[in-house]
Amino acid sequence: MGHGDHVAVVMRDGRSWVQAVLGIAAAGGVAIPLDSTMNPQVLAEMLDDAAVSVVVSEDEIPVGAWRVIRPEQMDAGAPVPIAPVHPDDLAYIIYSSGSTGSPKGAMHAHRDMRTSVDGYSADVLTLGPGDICHAVSRGYTSLGFGNGFFRPLGTGAHMVHTHAKPNVRTVLHACRDHGVTVLSGVPTFWSQLAQFLSRHPDQRSLLGTVRLGVSSGDSLPGPVLTRIREAIPGLDVVEGFGCAETSNIVLSTRPGDDLPGRLGRAVPGSEVSLRDEEGVPVEPGAPGRLWIRSESNTSGYWRRSDLTRDLVHGDWVRMSDTLVEEADGVFRHVGRHDDLFKVDAKFVSPVQVEGFILEHPAVAEVAVVGRPDDKGLMRVIAVVVATEDADPTAAEHEIHASVAHNLGAYAAPSVFEWRDELPRLASGKVARRVLREGAG
Repeated sequence: MGHGDHVAVVMRDGRSWVQAVLGIAAAGGVAIPLDSTMNPQVLAEMLDDAAVSVVVSEDEIPVGAWRVIRPEQMDAGAPVPIAPVHPDDLAYIIYSSGSTGSPKGAMHAHRDMRTSVDGYSADVLTLGPGDICHAVSRGYTSLGFGNGFFRPLGTGAHMVHTHAKPNVRTVLHACRDHGVTVLSGVPTFWSQLAQFLSRHPDQRSLLGTVRLGVSSGDSLPGPVLTRIREAIPGLDVVEGFGCAETSNIVLSTRPGDDLPGRLGRAVPGSEVSLRDEEGVPVEPGAPGRLWIRSESNTSGYWRRSDLTRDLVHGDWVRMSDTLVEEADGVFRHVGRHDDLFKVDAKFVSPVQVEGFILEHPAVAEVAVVGRPDDKGLMRVIAVVVATEDADPTAAEHEIHASVAHNLGAYAAPSVFEWRDELPRLASGKVARRVLREGAG
């Protein structure tokens, strides 16, 4: 492996994962963390797309134009000198989850990790040598790579990686066994944790060392935050908005904030602007697409020059699918542009509708999508996971009335689908495309 070589890390989080990523950086290579559980054919396509020359993995890897290195070979290898690199040299590529199409790799330089450590880590998380960090999201995701790896590493904090499949019980045990102080996860995890602890309050003590919770990767609805606070009294949970394109959290609430349903304010080192489709700043209070200027911005998507031209505009990246509102410097997520749909000539924001649905005690999780009926007319579909002992029939009437009263009849769900769980992408986000197609 030489300077600039692309090296994929396809394994579960743990010591070997950390060893591999740090070793690639030391050799001047480009680390590409990927999900070890993905379909072999999809994995082969991503390895080919990323132009990797080496794959580090403990599992069987599809045959291709790459050499496979096992963890034991890393242990047995002879030490090599650290390769000199420039801060602007390519250091890692984070592939998106593919929620709006095929996965695409955001390229990042060595300096990008330093930028995130100096801003978000210090100002919001206040990470230091006494902290022990655990990210429920795996290392191949943007959140897991940041909060579970380079932010602890850059601040002298400890990191906890586990081989166990993340779920509420395994995370609680990790917190107890390792004295976790900062716990990061997607909103789904926090919702499931709140529901679990409301039924098993005796398990709250397992979080006794956690001083701060972090929710990111998707919007955290206000009702879910309320449930977390009720289930885990005294635990402060901050919400952050970040993306693979910035390799950083750029909007965040702060410890002590009372801003349910809000993304918070811009973090130091990041500047945000809300603009219309032509790139003109929107009027105060109006929703707009999110533009971000940060020293950790990606230089573009690997082998996606067409998408890069749409994304990168000088010092800014344009998140064309993300709609946000701002009031007095505090931002609120309206939804993804692709998720909005029209009913009776009026736009429906799934995020807004979901917020009211989640206020009902029968609802543990919900995803709202638009789907045409047999006449081709768009309808509001609520896909719901019920709480224990819920009465779905009674809940449907109450939910419909609540949404109609607060948002208008056009936004009220006309169809309810009750399921045991919502379909999700590998990152933990809801697979809305699957729901729009009526599958999952």
